[in-house]
Amino acid sequence: MSKGQEILVKAISLALKEVAPGLEAVLEAHLKATMNKGLEVAYENPREFKEAVSKLFGEYSARLLEMVIINKLEGRLGGNAEINSLEELVEEIKNIYGE
Repeated sequence: MSKGQEILVKAISLALKEVAPGLEAVLEAHLKATMNKGLEVAYENPREFKEAVSKLFGEYSARLLEMVIINKLEGRLGGNAEINSLEELVEEIKNIYGE
């Protein structure tokens, strides 16, 4: 697992625990059942991750989770760019870590 991927997976885990304890296990099970992957899919393909979350929890909840994840990392990245989506967040992480 790359450094950027590790950071994003930890942020997602923290965001899920903050939103509702137990959600992480539910989402992990859903991702493994539908995509044969875990939370790391968010780094590999943020769009597919968001679609999977949306199918499981609904579009509004998926967007809320996306914003909580962005909020967890935005201040720590030190960039001046405004991040509005998981795709932008992953791109910023990749730029920082040269991945």
